[in-house]
Amino acid sequence: MVPMVALIFTASPSVCGAKSSSCEQAAKVSAVARNGEIIVYAISEHIEYAGVHSGDATIQFPPQKLYVETVRRIKRITRQIAKELNISGPFNIQFLARDNDIKVIECNLRASRSFPFISAFCSMTVDDLAIKSWKEYV
Repeated sequence: MVPMVALIFTASPSVCGAKSSSCEQAAKVSAVARNGEIIVYAISEHIEYAGVHSGDATIQFPPQKLYVETVRRIKRITRQIAKELNISGPFNIQFLARDNDIKVIECNLRASRSFPFISAFCSMTVDDLAIKSWKEYV
């Protein structure tokens, strides 16, 4: 298995890389934002430990084994990234978590494959929200 590398964002211009260990949990946020403000989000958790590609991983929604503080930190980081990048539209962020230490693996400015499942679970059409978030640009 190829070790994954996570990036840690700080206020300084440097970026730190960290290899994943077999004890880290992988989590993902699927969200829609408009002008950097999150409209809706969902946090899911990989059942497998970190190292399995997110497209091949089995996810559970809502997360069952993440600490409450870990979830709070993931929410805060997600809001910060959405605001700093001024995101409008769907996006997803991959995280690694061990205890309450959170690392961002990647942020994708597109809907994830889990969007339809999250829409069904939440009884809302997340795709419609994504389209509405773009209306001022169309």
